[in-house]
Amino acid sequence: MKLIHVISVHLLLFGLLFFSLGQCKGEDPAASAFVHVTMMDNAFHPPVIRTFKGGKIRFVNEGNNPHNAIATDKSWTTETTYGQLTMLRGAQADVFYPEEGVFPYFCSFHASPDGKVGMTGVAVIGNASYSPQTNASKSKISKQWSGVTRKVPSQYPTIQNAVDAAQPGDLILIAKGIYKEEVVVTTPSLVIRGEDRSETIIDGEFLRGNGIMVVGADGVAVENLTTRNATLNGVYWTGVKGYRGSYITAYNNGDYGVYAFDSVDGIMEHSYGSGSPDSGFYIGQCNPCKAIVYNVISENNALGYSGTNASGDLYLLSSVWRKNQLGLGPNTLDRELLPPQKNIVIKKNLVYDNNNLEAPSKKLEIPSIGNGIALLGGLENSVDGNLVFHHKNYGILVTLNIDENIWISNNNEVKNNTVVSSGRGDIAVSGPVSVGNCFENNKYNVASPPLLETFQSCGKIRYPLSGDLSSTIGLLALFVQANLGDFDLGDYKTQPAPPNQENMPKELEKKILPAHDVFETNKYLIEKAELPSIAKSELEAYRKAGKLNTSAFQVHFPGTWKTWFFHIVGFLLPFSIFASWTGLALLDKMNRKPTSLQGDLSFWLILLLPFIGSLLVLFSKESLVPKKVRNVVVFGGTGLFLSILVMAVYAIIAVTGPAA
Repeated sequence: MKLIHVISVHLLLFGLLFFSLGQCKGEDPAASAFVHVTMMDNAFHPPVIRTFKGGKIRFVNEGNNPHNAIATDKSWTTETTYGQLTMLRGAQADVFYPEEGVFPYFCSFHASPDGKVGMTGVAVIGNASYSPQTNASKSKISKQWSGVTRKVPSQYPTIQNAVDAAQPGDLILIAKGIYKEEVVVTTPSLVIRGEDRSETIIDGEFLRGNGIMVVGADGVAVENLTTRNATLNGVYWTGVKGYRGSYITAYNNGDYGVYAFDSVDGIMEHSYGSGSPDSGFYIGQCNPCKAIVYNVISENNALGYSGTNASGDLYLLSSVWRKNQLGLGPNTLDRELLPPQKNIVIKKNLVYDNNNLEAPSKKLEIPSIGNGIALLGGLENSVDGNLVFHHKNYGILVTLNIDENIWISNNNEVKNNTVVSSGRGDIAVSGPVSVGNCFENNKYNVASPPLLETFQSCGKIRYPLSGDLSSTIGLLALFVQANLGDFDLGDYKTQPAPPNQENMPKELEKKILPAHDVFETNKYLIEKAELPSIAKSELEAYRKAGKLNTSAFQVHFPGTWKTWFFHIVGFLLPFSIFASWTGLALLDKMNRKPTSLQGDLSFWLILLLPFIGSLLVLFSKESLVPKKVRNVVVFGGTGLFLSILVMAVYAIIAVTGPAA
């Protein structure tokens, strides 16, 4: 009976949430996907975007200045859909593309009148071919070093000068110093290397968008340098095949540290990312990605790793994710192509102490705080052999994600992990439903819901299981608080500078190789992966310092009176409603038939059809309950519950929308 009741409550909540978001349309969620271009001050991000024929691009102004987007041939403009030429901060406009082709565009406020210089971008639609190189000789890749080294500043005063002069296969060697520029790379097969990782610095001064931006240029490697204080990204590849980021330090950049978008065949290795209000390392919109993240450190970010719609042949290995708000968060969102996210491996990572309220953040990232590894609307991912500890909410959490659509995580495998010292649960799957997720051979203290490995083992029949609804309620509470501005968002400009990081070894300096066939060359790392060397000592230090008191009865961190309110009202209210309806209906039946109640069909209707049976009895013609009493009991609690749900849904939509 209790199981029927719980399932009914969960299904009711899920149905209401589904209805509130308008998802009962019977359409394929992936078919409504769009790509997302951010207008910053003063650049389109990403500068080159791809979508399918008939697709749409959503332009969102998240800069402080007014912007717009106008096709250089004047065939379209955001003014048509937005209603006015000037889009202020927070404004958004959709542009649809019914035909294949290449469509350059510009912002009329921050570009030349011909749209060729300044704030410009390109939309590539369908299977149209696009190469950003204007010099045909530079469009050919080279898998070997050309033998040419271009030195900065002894031969070229700026890095950009050297890059512009380079041919495929050249080495750009940058001496120690601070270079106040934004480097845009459109020539393939370059190796861009600093002489000293900590003293060769590209400084954006909080004025320029990216430290190094590689646009459509295949096979570019960036090595042994630091990028800092960019308003967008430290090192950024977009629309490329073949990339490598080795021995990079990226800190206090305004979006991502080391970032690959719409790119395949790459590796990020031996690198460090901190102080980003999104994530220290990011790989997004690729399938199959054919990429590896190996031996990196990510700390003091909103997210250590975030991979939106990044799927297939993607491995996160042997890395340290600590002191972020969330350690690792592969996720599904509609704002990029190729949803849902699926088929990645998170293996042999050290993930700890991701509870950092002081890390730089955006409103969307705050609700993920206090979790080690969270699979957010992903499918068929593997979380294997990781050490995860000291998180104030969950160690490893499998949960849904909400954007334009609701994305349910299913068929994920969580196995062979050691997960301890988590505030609400070491391993957990959120409610109202869990579809095919499995947990096996993990070392942990508390599972949420209980007996998770017993009923959802990977090697046995997976019984139908409702997830932990309280985790979903807690997530809703954090969304509401984020939307109401209850949390102070950390500023990426004021985060501490990291200590000097390890330089590229001398033996590797002798190897000058463009970044081609990267995935195949480094696949051996998948089997070689081991926990980082500091794993044992860090765990021992936390054990000596004392453990968190793990209990699913705790409210979500950070706990406020609003969090308590949502947990009590949102989680316990449905049970109270059930009890009051059932009790009143049984009392009504007893007043009508004091004897032989068990022989009455409606008695069993009340017990076997939670909520529905009670309503049928209370609203029948024979009911003796006064109308006012019945309406207060039935509609009062329901109205309160729905109001809480509507407020939560509104908060999620507001937080996931453009910055206001």
